[in-house]
Amino acid sequence: MGILARTGSALRRFRDHESGAVAVEFVLVAPIFLFLIFALFETAILYTIATVMEGEVAQASRSIRTGQLQQEADPRAAFREILCSNLDNVLNCDAVIVDVRTFPDFGEMIFPDFVDDDGNASGNQFLPGDADEIVLVRVAYAYAIVTPYLAEILPPAGVDSVILYSGAAFKNEPFQNAF
Repeated sequence: MGILARTGSALRRFRDHESGAVAVEFVLVAPIFLFLIFALFETAILYTIATVMEGEVAQASRSIRTGQLQQEADPRAAFREILCSNLDNVLNCDAVIVDVRTFPDFGEMIFPDFVDDDGNASGNQFLPGDADEIVLVRVAYAYAIVTPYLAEILPPAGVDSVILYSGAAFKNEPFQNAF
């Protein structure tokens, strides 16, 4: 059998073989499937970070509400230490933006922006207040989206990061001022 006959026979067998259809179907379906899997994992990570942030903000806010934080030499550093005790497990705590303000009345609370559109701190304060004062604690974190095209779905669309927020509003307890 000559080389041309063997080549022709091999080409006919290759042409008639249908097992390549599975490979073609996989190539068509795999990108969509992988996108959905990665998007699912990243969304789960976002919800986990948001849940941990809520718990840590509540715990750190409790130290303000009871007056323990106001008795520290550096209340801002003490607040960050409490906040980041478990938050460091899921995100970079150095990138967390904290805003703590006091208000005379719950009805007079205003919520000025403390994070700009790019996720940078903008006009934030740290005023934990005295006994019986109303306090608003807000924390923000810019999470960088890793999954391609997921940023097009999540708000704000087209931005490569999502800003996660957590907050607490409360009235300080009537603690004894140590000042």
